[in-house]
Amino acid sequence: MPKNDMAQKLVGQLQEKYGTNSVMMARDIPKRPPVSSGTLALDFAMGIGGFPSDRVGEIAGAESTGKTTLALLSMANFLDNDKRGAVILDTEHKLDSDWIKQLIGEERESRVMVLWPDSIEQASNMYTAVVAGDEKLKIAPGLTGFVLLDSIGGSPTIRRNDDAEVGNYGGNAMGVGEFARRAAGHSHKYNCCTIGINQVRADMSGYNRHLVPGGHGWLHACTWRLQVKKGKGKATEKINGEEMQIGFEVACKVVKNGVAAPGRTASYWFYNVPTEKYGFGVDRMEEIIRLGILTGVIERRGAWYHHPLLPEDKGEHKLLGRDRLVDHIRGDAGLQKQFSAQITGALRSGDYGADVAPVSDPDAPIEDSKYPNLLTQGEFPDA
Repeated sequence: MPKNDMAQKLVGQLQEKYGTNSVMMARDIPKRPPVSSGTLALDFAMGIGGFPSDRVGEIAGAESTGKTTLALLSMANFLDNDKRGAVILDTEHKLDSDWIKQLIGEERESRVMVLWPDSIEQASNMYTAVVAGDEKLKIAPGLTGFVLLDSIGGSPTIRRNDDAEVGNYGGNAMGVGEFARRAAGHSHKYNCCTIGINQVRADMSGYNRHLVPGGHGWLHACTWRLQVKKGKGKATEKINGEEMQIGFEVACKVVKNGVAAPGRTASYWFYNVPTEKYGFGVDRMEEIIRLGILTGVIERRGAWYHHPLLPEDKGEHKLLGRDRLVDHIRGDAGLQKQFSAQITGALRSGDYGADVAPVSDPDAPIEDSKYPNLLTQGEFPDA
């Protein structure tokens, strides 16, 4: 019997015992497409066009920096490109249906299941059931392709004493470590994008290091890790006669990357107060225009914007004024997708790294200054 036939027979025998996803020839290891993060700049910074669809990752930062929103936008992109379902493990019990619906949309929401575990240990069991399956519950493996755990540092643990006045050390790290070990294997084996939201700890040593809870087991399990920080740029608008801050500039640094080079910092605008002009979450329109002009996908001549997909005006496909361009693209999801695809292709083939997501030491903190690769709102002339 030829060696190849012998190897294939052995694979078949092992698959019969351990399962199809547990054994395969090296040449048959699947190459799975990434899941878009929801921001073009961050997709570029990740090096593969988004988050790996079969790995564990972390989004960490201070409160109110848009961590969970970024993960939910990525979940929406997953649901648009995959027929399987998604799960939110809400260990903090903070998410509400209106917020989820606003970010994911009513149609996608019907494929999202929210689980409220009592502890990180229970979250581990729930995760295993929805991703790897459960024979007793008659749940088939592989039905869930995206899991959001919110959050690592905020997860309660059963490793505690009944008396709250008696101390217990290492409970969260041990519980999260067990979750991490399961997630690392199940994510890859069953093709599930697993994202954990995490907080930051104060570095009492004064070195401004990026420190997070969860223990070394969690850090080891993560193929990629992001540090999210507010920038100095702020967006305000009058609402009911009052000037209110509706958004802010965000810097998102890839501090660990197991699928490409780490250290890139992407910048984007984030809106935490929904308005008709800017919407809610990542300002995708600003990215399309800014990066479209940078790459030459969109040609700007004064206040005119030129592109073959724009309406024809006197023999040219163009629009006058940024606001008209935004309104035209925002109202057409198919047009947004085409622009995004062209810009992504141009970014991959061109030399734009320093302008889109500059590289720095992955272990160095994000500089507390205005990020030069981000244009301010006033830099686009309107007419």
